Amino acid sequence: MLGSVGEGSSEQTYVHEDDDAVDISASAQSPLQRPSHLEDHCYSEYMSTCESCIHKNTLLKELSATVTELRNISKSVPISRVKRFIGAQKAAPFILTNSKVKQNTGLPNKGTFCSLFRLLKIKAERMRYWRGQKRFQQVGLKKYCRIPKKSGPPRNLSCIEEFTLVLMKLRLGLTVNFLANIFAISASTCSSIFNTWIKFFAHELKCLVFWPTKEQTRTYMPKSMRQRYPRLRCTLDCSETFIQRPRDLKLQAATWSDYKHHNTVKYLVAIVPDGLISFVSNAWGGRATDRYIMQQSGILDLIEPYDLVMADRGFTIREDLLFRQADLEIPPPSSGLQQMARASVIKTKKIANARIHVERAINRIKWFRILSTTLPLSLLLLFDDILLVCAALCNLLDPLVK
Repeated sequence: MLGSVGEGSSEQTYVHEDDDAVDISASAQSPLQRPSHLEDHCYSEYMSTCESCIHKNTLLKELSATVTELRNISKSVPISRVKRFIGAQKAAPFILTNSKVKQNTGLPNKGTFCSLFRLLKIKAERMRYWRGQKRFQQVGLKKYCRIPKKSGPPRNLSCIEEFTLVLMKLRLGLTVNFLANIFAISASTCSSIFNTWIKFFAHELKCLVFWPTKEQTRTYMPKSMRQRYPRLRCTLDCSETFIQRPRDLKLQAATWSDYKHHNTVKYLVAIVPDGLISFVSNAWGGRATDRYIMQQSGILDLIEPYDLVMADRGFTIREDLLFRQADLEIPPPSSGLQQMARASVIKTKKIANARIHVERAINRIKWFRILSTTLPLSLLLLFDDILLVCAALCNLLDPLVK
């Protein structure tokens, strides 16, 4: 490569063997003009007129303005509204579809869920939380006029979220701490919500567990039952739920069940021929017998003359029903017999086929896991209301016998 420099000139020229001479003095005077082979893309200060860079800068400015606007909006939103939004987001996955509603709440579908909520919403919005017997006595009763809003402190959850929380507690048997974590509230608030709503449920839904008239029973009696037992009024059976062992020795003895070998509470369930739950008794200790619960529950006052009552062998209440001119249908005795007679076997099979429906109804009630698991002693005072609510929700399902 040859090069030459003029003595009195400021221009410098480089001469290549195969290329033409390139004057670099001109490029030094205009720095924005670069060779074409370097203009593919460059992020240097010389490329301030690049269309891609201009577009990116404009987009960044727009995004920054959007972020600033969202921050200003979030500061103006109340904290309680944010908490309700978070709770709704966490509760929504449990009631999105019909299968999830049935699995998590015990109701058959979303339509039943929404209809029941609309029925209870008006009164539930004015409901005040239960804070305990001592606090209730200190505050005392006040005369309130009918107002659209409830008295007392504001809600941490919306009305539909509290409705879902209580149904999930009944159906899944979840602990208070677990539900409090799901709905982003404290355990004490969750317990107060459940105690308040279960009393409200029992008062509003007790109409779903009713004793039908004799004409209504015969009208909706299935054909299979009408042919075998046309005078059948109800089918009875008792069930038990495990509870924690009390510390008091007298309570331990009163709740001990020799049949379950555990501390239990015992209750009576009656169904009409089509499977509708028509009666549930209050809870008794597991030590109580079936006949004693039958006599003390008040169901004998509902029996009319010429009614037929079906039960198991343990219900020795034939004399009690005779005073009301009613009949009892139970399987024939089998104790002390080496082999039952043919007629007794046929009768036992016939009664078992008709009495199995009360077992299915109890199985529906026990599908609510709060009744099929060990009940804590803190919920023992609410057990009668819990049992009534579960029976009422079971009556919203399809009939057992068709």
